[in-house]
Amino acid sequence: MNFNIKSTTNQIAIFLFLLGINVVIFSFFTNLTAVLFFGSENLHTATALRYVSSLTQIGIFGLSAFECAFLFNDKKPANYLQLNTKISGLNCFIIILIAVVSLPALSHIIAWNEEIKLPQYMSSIENWMRGQEDAAAKITSLLLSGNNVSILLINLAVMAIIPAVCEEFLFRGLLITWLKNRVHNIHIVIVISALLFSAIHFQFYGFVPRFLLGLYFGYLLIWTESLWTCIIAHFINNGMAVIVSYLHNNQLIETEYQHFGNVGDNYLLIGLSLLLTTACVYFLYKKRKIMNYKLV
Repeated sequence: MNFNIKSTTNQIAIFLFLLGINVVIFSFFTNLTAVLFFGSENLHTATALRYVSSLTQIGIFGLSAFECAFLFNDKKPANYLQLNTKISGLNCFIIILIAVVSLPALSHIIAWNEEIKLPQYMSSIENWMRGQEDAAAKITSLLLSGNNVSILLINLAVMAIIPAVCEEFLFRGLLITWLKNRVHNIHIVIVISALLFSAIHFQFYGFVPRFLLGLYFGYLLIWTESLWTCIIAHFINNGMAVIVSYLHNNQLIETEYQHFGNVGDNYLLIGLSLLLTTACVYFLYKKRKIMNYKLV
């Protein structure tokens, strides 16, 4: 059965149904097996949290996206998610370069976002958001704890590979493909995807940098026509934090992952970072234009 002939309303209903089913099934299964494997008293340990995080992302984000891609494209999910296009070595190199040169500029934006203050009459909301942020930071620090190679490899899988694949399946592969068949302005499509990508993390004080990353990943998909570029870029972004934490845990560097790349108020380096990042991103855009691809 080809679900492409169904209406937009029906496809939205299918997605919400599958998402809801996966949330219920995987939440129940993950919590049940976590208790069986680790014991109810150990559910807040790093190992248990890694297990829960992995299964939750695979089941809710990855599986939901794959199921919809399977149904919406006549049993050809790889085509729908744009996984069939190969990526060039040059594109991979530029993506790695962007991850490195953008660090000072992105770190400055992160620091700015963290310092945003709401009006006094919204103090209760701000306190709630700060509490959510602190809780998320504690969980992240716990997940990144450990100083041996096996933990490093596990953390790369749990916090870099799985999120990169599953989140890109949903927010770029599925969502952008679905939206661009209905919204004629591709820029609006990418903005919507980036907004949802940032909002779903429920971290207001990291909303802006995550939104910018969502924009970057979205344009990567459009310019390269391959979801693999988005997955690689996402993996590098998360993987750097994992590796920096590992080095810090082993006292090989003093900088913690939260402050890696932060140059303080050195606006010369921040400006240079922004300039180099813009140049690299423009190169990817121009490279695609040269290959006779016209952005709508």
